[in-house]
Amino acid sequence: MHPLEKRNLLQPDLRSINSLDEYKAIGGLVGLTRARTMNPKDVIAEVKKSSLRGRGGAGFPTAIKWETVSNAPDAKKYLVCNFAEGEPGTYKDRYFLNKNPYIVLEGMLIAAYAIGAKQAIIGTKEKFKKIGLVQRLQQAIKEYEDAGVCPKGYLRLVLGPDAYLFGEEKALLEVIDGRTPMPRFFPPFLVGVGVGPTETNPTVVNNAESLSHVANILAKGPDWFKSMGDQDTPGTVILTLTGDLKRPGMYEVATGLTVRQMLYDLAGGPATDKPIKAVFSGVANRVMTPDQFDLNVNFGTLRTNGVGLGSAGFMVYDESRCMVQVAHMFSHFLAFSSCGQCVPCNMGTRVITEHLKKLLDQTGSPEDRDAILSETARCTNQTRCFLPQQESILISSIIKKFPAEFTAHANHSCSLSHAPLVIPKVENFDDQSGQFTFEKYPIEFQEPQLSPF
Repeated sequence: MHPLEKRNLLQPDLRSINSLDEYKAIGGLVGLTRARTMNPKDVIAEVKKSSLRGRGGAGFPTAIKWETVSNAPDAKKYLVCNFAEGEPGTYKDRYFLNKNPYIVLEGMLIAAYAIGAKQAIIGTKEKFKKIGLVQRLQQAIKEYEDAGVCPKGYLRLVLGPDAYLFGEEKALLEVIDGRTPMPRFFPPFLVGVGVGPTETNPTVVNNAESLSHVANILAKGPDWFKSMGDQDTPGTVILTLTGDLKRPGMYEVATGLTVRQMLYDLAGGPATDKPIKAVFSGVANRVMTPDQFDLNVNFGTLRTNGVGLGSAGFMVYDESRCMVQVAHMFSHFLAFSSCGQCVPCNMGTRVITEHLKKLLDQTGSPEDRDAILSETARCTNQTRCFLPQQESILISSIIKKFPAEFTAHANHSCSLSHAPLVIPKVENFDDQSGQFTFEKYPIEFQEPQLSPF
């Protein structure tokens, strides 16, 4: 284990926990048992004191979500665990929950108790059956029920499609309610699971890693959690490091280390003699360049400096890579992922991708570069989800950070390598070899789904 690693969700030896008895032997269910002796509002206060921030991407304070729904006057409330995980470059939730599915279920039961939830639901992808993860969750739920930890049917598993937007919380609730992953207008704390003419059913949606931290916070206390990491983002975070690195892999670390430590100390630096050129934390944040490598890895510092932590999946590219090619790859992914309900997303992402394709093929001109920047300004937040803003933020940042490469393509004079790139949607990670495998992703556009409304 590297000195920078701090394993809390992961076992020190990375072993798997294969039964409820094994989980209890390492301290499992202590947090839930303690929570159930407390007033629900005191449980929320405990999580608030820990300063836990959601690990799904936005970094929103977990306890504030709980408090909002807890205080709602509605008779029925729900707790939903978002375990869709379709972000390029990210594998953390699948990685640690395949090793220990019991911890997320404990966190869910604590959260559900705290807000008075009628049911606790975990939304994940049906395709995760391929790696045995769905079966692991089903078995763990059965063990919880058989042991009397929760009533039969209280923990519900919903399997959804392999769609990027399934991970968007409003689209996730649509799938839970039996529909396709088309984001709603209203957030879950206003319009939740199973709504009706007179029921809005406020719902808390938390990421799988966030809920897993809750189990440890209730077992060991908020001060223990805050003793790790930094003031902005206490605790640990599981990193997914992919790309042009000597030691790509999965690492659980205390927050607050620098980007440079993450890339060079943990991951060994660039895989070749080419320096690292660009780092992407998912497809919702601006590109990060070497002048930002001394920033601390937490939500606040990275956001203040114009980049972001996201779900802690970092895709790394060295100096041999063409940023026009990278921009086209990410833009294509976002355009392909659009559900088609909102014009700025449906049309904007496709228009940007088409201009990038012309530049990449060296059939474009400076007007294509300018048209991309104009179009990103029209990808606004007046939509049902964040996807068009992701396109705007990410693609415009690449053009602004690497203008010479876009000019070279516009003038048909780029001399960089254009070896094939694969969108880094992680399919699996092997602990022994330290190697990732990536999904095959469609390379041609399909017609977007049109809104049924």
